[in-house]
Amino acid sequence: MNLALDHLADNPIIDELVCWPPRTQRIKSVRACSAMFRKPFIEVECGDGEVFHRHFARDSFADYWAEAWVILDTLTTIELISDFDFKPVAEPEKLARQVLQTRDECIAESDLMFEQGMYSQFLMQYGEDCKNLPAQALQRIAEARKQVEPAG
Repeated sequence: MNLALDHLADNPIIDELVCWPPRTQRIKSVRACSAMFRKPFIEVECGDGEVFHRHFARDSFADYWAEAWVILDTLTTIELISDFDFKPVAEPEKLARQVLQTRDECIAESDLMFEQGMYSQFLMQYGEDCKNLPAQALQRIAEARKQVEPAG
């Protein structure tokens, strides 16, 4: 969910995945690489085949990747690939609960847009990669898509 990811963008990896307006293509996979003689990076493959890379400072990259893994696994359908071993976050279940709480708060925030008939803006809060959304959110997404599709 784009809005939730935006709220979690203090993680620099997540920050690199968030853009406004959101991408029209889903993200197929994110691969993290941390080789000895290169700057760590992520490789992002989009659903249309586009691939882009983002480089990071070596300090804390593994920690940021461990956190990003939980965030992305909790909120998205993105395939996560790690080309290096990393230590998982200390309490992944606790972090996942916090991520879901953030998601639920963002859903409530986006519901205000839906209720005001701001369907395009509402849809921008979600994106193509969401998983495990509540039934009401899925219904509202479907209704908003109907409202913004051209007639005919």
